[in-house]
Amino acid sequence: MKAILVSILPALITLQLLTVNIKSQTSTGYDSKFVNQSIPDRMIPGQKYNLIVTFQNSGTVSWVPGEVRLKLFSNEDSKSPVWAVSELDLTKTIESENTATFEITVTAPSTAGVYKISAQLTNSAGVFGDVSKILEISVNNEVGFNDALNSSAFVEQTVPSEMEAGKFYKVMVSYTNTGKTSWDKGNYRLIMLDAAGNPLTGNFWNSYSVSLDETISPGGSKVFNFDVVPYSPGTYTLQWRLASGETGLFGDVSNPAVVTVTPVPEIKNEGKSGKQ
Repeated sequence: MKAILVSILPALITLQLLTVNIKSQTSTGYDSKFVNQSIPDRMIPGQKYNLIVTFQNSGTVSWVPGEVRLKLFSNEDSKSPVWAVSELDLTKTIESENTATFEITVTAPSTAGVYKISAQLTNSAGVFGDVSKILEISVNNEVGFNDALNSSAFVEQTVPSEMEAGKFYKVMVSYTNTGKTSWDKGNYRLIMLDAAGNPLTGNFWNSYSVSLDETISPGGSKVFNFDVVPYSPGTYTLQWRLASGETGLFGDVSNPAVVTVTPVPEIKNEGKSGKQ
């Protein structure tokens, strides 16, 4: 029993120190909220890739260049970065409630394998705020050329939370091309997914994809405006993701949107009775 306690004591102390550090950072006005990120989930060993991570300043003090930085973590070991770069400085002052988008170029590890990656903001006192979504990246030589080039960052969306079966509703979903190849008209589509991230099927909606109607160059953005019609009452968790006709789904998944579809109201024919 003593041996077990001795073995877990260092981990408990580390966790306690980390918790105290984050709390002390919050008390000084530094805090952050993770917004979104665009990170390829497949890479070729030794190749360079652009990663985009966005955080919101949810604290009460401004983030100043030279003081706040983005820190990358890999495989739970911040002392051994596998991406050839571990930190990126802030380039401009970010006031409270505003967002900071970091674009960082990393080099994939030279050895094939599965590598975790996450990011968090840090200053002279240590890390603070949210940790980004932890991703597992597959690094191997069998990644296709187009797989490595396609990348997208989710920007924003507008989806009604309540709908009535059989009616048309406007939906807006926006993405930025963060890859190295253009999205060509007719070859790229926006795909509707279920809560598990799988393409939706069945007779629940009028359409499950939206074709790209223009070419989007790297760095450009596309706002998809389209109509949806729910056919069956129920509660649905909807997401969207881009897809290429050559490589399939790629890039960010949009934020989950929970939609409640109500049945068509029953029309009662009460009629009138009387003497003819």
